[in-house]
Amino acid sequence: MKNVIPFIAASMLCSCGFMTPAKQYVGDSKGVTDIAVLQSYVGTPFGDEYHATITGYTKIESNGSGEQKKFGLPGFTDYPSEIHVLPGEYEVQVYCFKGFSSHRPKRTLTLQAGQTYLLKCGIRNDQAFISVNPQTQ
Repeated sequence: MKNVIPFIAASMLCSCGFMTPAKQYVGDSKGVTDIAVLQSYVGTPFGDEYHATITGYTKIESNGSGEQKKFGLPGFTDYPSEIHVLPGEYEVQVYCFKGFSSHRPKRTLTLQAGQTYLLKCGIRNDQAFISVNPQTQ
C-alpha cells in the first residue's frame, strides 16, 4: 500500500497533458525568428522546485487589453508546455505547483521576435513570482 501513493502521484504528474507547442496567432506558421516562444519549466517529479504550466495570457494593446486565452484546468489536462506568439506585450498567467502546494502568479512581459523565454516559478516571503530566463533560438 505504501508504494501505491507515490505511483499515483507520479502518474498524475506525468499525465497532466502538457500539449506541445501551441501556435497562438492567426495565419500561416512563422519561423522562429518571427515569433516569441514561451516555455514552461517542468522539474523532476518529487523535486524541490515548482513546476510551471502556462494557464493563459492577455495580449496588451495600446488601447487596452486585447486577445485573451485560457488553457485547461489546474491539475488536469490541456496545458501547453510551449506557446508561440507574435512579439508584443503580454500578461502571462502561470500555475505553479509542487506536491500539495500551488500558486497562480501572473507577470507582464515584453516579448521579442527570435527569443525563447523559459518561465519558472519561485516563492519568496510566501509570494509566488515568475522568473523569466531568455534563451537564444
